[in-house]
Amino acid sequence: MKQALLFLGLSLLMGTIALFALYDYDSFDSELWLTNGAKIATAYAAPVEAATPETKTPFAEGCNKCHANEPAYQEWHQAGHSHALVNLLEGPYEVQTSCLSCHSAGYELFSDRVYPGHTYNAETAVNAVACSSCHSHNSRSEHLLVKPAKHLCVTCHKMDCGCAGAGIIHQSQSEMFLGREGAGIKRMPSPHVRVMKKRCVQCHMTKEDPETVAQHGGHTFAAELSVCSTAGCHDSADNSMEVKLPQYRAEIEAKMQAVKAMLDAAPDKTSQAYLDAKLNHDMVKGDSGYGLHNMPYANALLDYSLSLKSELE
Repeated sequence: MKQALLFLGLSLLMGTIALFALYDYDSFDSELWLTNGAKIATAYAAPVEAATPETKTPFAEGCNKCHANEPAYQEWHQAGHSHALVNLLEGPYEVQTSCLSCHSAGYELFSDRVYPGHTYNAETAVNAVACSSCHSHNSRSEHLLVKPAKHLCVTCHKMDCGCAGAGIIHQSQSEMFLGREGAGIKRMPSPHVRVMKKRCVQCHMTKEDPETVAQHGGHTFAAELSVCSTAGCHDSADNSMEVKLPQYRAEIEAKMQAVKAMLDAAPDKTSQAYLDAKLNHDMVKGDSGYGLHNMPYANALLDYSLSLKSELE
């Protein structure tokens, strides 16, 4: 009896070894990585006849295989996030591998530690800022988010990344919204900080119908400013955003031009006054809404820069 069981066990073992020997390990299915989060996948997919370069790499997302026809995925194609990797690689700055942590989905998930021999870098990265930047099937949070909504966007939309180079402000949305880090101005949080519990997504992802493909809001991440009046905050005639926004933009643009002209003409570009004026100018510029995330703070920063004109001459 024991000999029969031993013979059966050896037969099964040899059969398993034979199957693995015949299996094509190059057909590893990268989507398994996304499904299982950071876990090392142990299953292999069936060989494909005509794999594209994107499907041959373990780094490629496979979300489109299930979600390509969904509004969220179609909206994402309209978003700047879908061009984040191309913008990095073709941009004016020297590309550092660390830049991928914000410019490419997969930087945190895939690494040489997780998948030995396949280092994630600028040459191997294939994803833009895509689904797995924000979502994971392993998450137990609402919408399968990898972080709470109020903390997610500011992971990258802040000015201390240093990717663009020392002293170059790449993004400043977080600092502008919270009203901090500028020169010569006390902390001045946006009035929206108190009322926007979900922070960024409250404006940038709001849309009326979740089943339709939106032009603003949703996964386009383009702020839908029409909600400002319907939310009961800017619905009065003297507080209408449709009237105030053009006036505000004209005011900010005029001050930005004045500060830039002052900086360009400054003979000493190493003085503290110059550095302070430039910091404030670059913070407002680095906030892609030209200070729209905190209008009072943007005006205060530029006003302080203009007040330094005599020290720059």
